[in-house]
Parts: sequence; C-alpha cells; structure tokens
Amino acid sequence: MDCDVLNVYIISDSTGATAETFVKSVITHFPNVNFEVNRKFNIDSEKKINKIVEKIPEDSIIIQTIAEKKLEEYLKQKAKKENIKVIDILGPALSLFEEVTGQKALREKKLTRKLSEDYFSMIESIEFAVKYDDGKDPRGIKEADILLLGVSRTSKTPVTMLLATKDYKVFNLPLVPEIRLPEEVFEIDPKRIIGLTIDPDKLSKIREDRSKGLGLKSKSEYFDKERINRELKYAKGVFEDLDCKVFDVTLNTIEQTATDVLEYYKKNFS
Repeated sequence: MDCDVLNVYIISDSTGATAETFVKSVITHFPNVNFEVNRKFNIDSEKKINKIVEKIPEDSIIIQTIAEKKLEEYLKQKAKKENIKVIDILGPALSLFEEVTGQKALREKKLTRKLSEDYFSMIESIEFAVKYDDGKDPRGIKEADILLLGVSRTSKTPVTMLLATKDYKVFNLPLVPEIRLPEEVFEIDPKRIIGLTIDPDKLSKIREDRSKGLGLKSKSEYFDKERINRELKYAKGVFEDLDCKVFDVTLNTIEQTATDVLEYYKKNFS
C-alpha cells in the first residue's frame, strides 16, 4: 500500500538489536516514506504478544526474531487476525540450516539473548580501545584486561583493536624516554602488562616509511637509529622493572601478535 507513514514494530525475545539493524538497512531504500519504528524486546509469552499486537494499527509491519517455534507461530497467527504483516528474519534461516545439517536447532531464546549480550560487550570493548588509544587518560589502565606497552610503531594500536573485536578491553601506552610512566602502571597485576619490542633496523624502516607517507621527506629524529636504540633500551628497562611478559614483533603479523598476547593472557586469567 502507498503511505506517508509506515509503522514498523520489532518484536524479539531478546534485545531486538539484530532486527533493528535489519530494519535500518531496509528503510534507507525508501527516502520518501516516514517510518515509525518501535522496538519491543524480551517478549517471551503469549500474554505479552497479545498486549502488543492488539495495539498495533492495521497495515503495520512486524519484524520478529523469536527463536521458540511455538511462540513464533502464535505471533504469526495473532498478527494475521489483526491484518498485520510479519517478516521473520530468524525462522527461515534456522529451518534452512536444519534441512542442510540434518540437526534440529535449539530454538532457545536465551541463546539469542546471549549473542546480543556478547555483541554489545564487544562494542563496549571497541569503544574502550578508541577512548584510551595511545595513552589517553591513564585512569583507564585499571579498567583494562590488558595493558600493552611499547615504543611508537610496534603495532600497539592495531593489536589493541583486534583484541577488542574478541571482547577484551586493552589499554595501549607508548613508551617515550622523556615522559614519565603513569602511576597506574605500577598499581595493576604485572601479568596484565605486555611489552612489545622490535628490531631497531626494522623499526627505523617502518618509521621512515611512515614519515614519507605523511609527506615528511627530510631527515628526522623519529627514524634516527641512535634515537631508536635509546628508546628501545629505555623500553627494555621498563619491561624489566615491571617484570612483565615481552613479545618481539619483528617478524610477526598483527594477527600473530594478537594471538600470542591472548594465549598468554588466557594462561594467567581464565
């Protein structure tokens, strides 16, 4: 039907975040339609469904993600009686996977909720990584699962971001001889601290390429080998004082360094 305003109701036995993302991607294709999107979450009984559906105007659309088969069918039948269309974005996928795998889906609402909780926890870890990247606000050190230390260009930030996608809060702190370490570094468990080191020649090349990429063509102390050796010597002293684990990233990919860090962390913290 042609309309100026379309009511869309998200009904979920969990948070409804999956359906909301789906709805947002769809409505962008209809710039001339005004959408009224309502999200109803933690809907886990027929009573709750009745209360919602009976108040929904005709010609609305319901986007539902209810895992439990019986409750899902009840919602569809109830909506049909009220002349409301339903889009099921979870059921068809579960049915297809059942057909292909020969296995019955669990269809337990708590599983969907757990996935949503994990998703939002991961987003929180990513936001943490961005907020405290490169030593911003040392108060975040005590909230971190892992503290990464290393001189500039030892892959601290990309490793931090990769670990954040695995739901770990990581604070990374650059080591500079002229800048005193925050007191918070000495107030956490040393097993949460990981130092990253690198071959000086490799570091010099990385920094030189970085400088050229930024349009800095003149000789710079930033990639001067004497300066780099001094920074790495300082970092080594810090690692020894803190008695922390150290990984050499010279030959590592970002993924390998992240794996090494995570394996060490898991060995010490369940």
